Amino acid sequence: MRSLSDLRAFVRDDLAKVLRFVAVSVITVPAGVFLLWVFLQTDMRPFVANVVAVAIATVPNYLLNRYWVWRKRGRNSISREIAPFWAMAFLGLCLSTGAVWIAERSTDSDPVFLVLNVVSFGVVWVVKFFVLERFLFGHDPIAVVEPARV
Repeated sequence: MRSLSDLRAFVRDDLAKVLRFVAVSVITVPAGVFLLWVFLQTDMRPFVANVVAVAIATVPNYLLNRYWVWRKRGRNSISREIAPFWAMAFLGLCLSTGAVWIAERSTDSDPVFLVLNVVSFGVVWVVKFFVLERFLFGHDPIAVVEPARV
């Protein structure tokens, strides 16, 4: 996006998609936080609990984004869709797990771990939308066909 007006035009033109993306996050973020909380109640180390919760929550997140937000059909591409999606999930995992690992050294407060998880993934969230739109699930670019030379 080159300017704020470009961003406004994008939101205006793709508002339904943006709202679906937000809705997926409203569903999957609390689910992931709930899983983290459940695992923390089992005496699992916060670091491990965070890794397991993120791994589980990424599956419905991918499926909802691909099929509902971007309305993609057909075969899933491991190299063009699944691997990059998991790479973004891994980035969020690294940020949240690093934050939880640092916090674990000075506290055993579950609310602190939960907040750090949400904040870390929030950092990745906006960037993730544009990456998904631009490179993974957005409209395929129309090939430019040069006129035949006579």
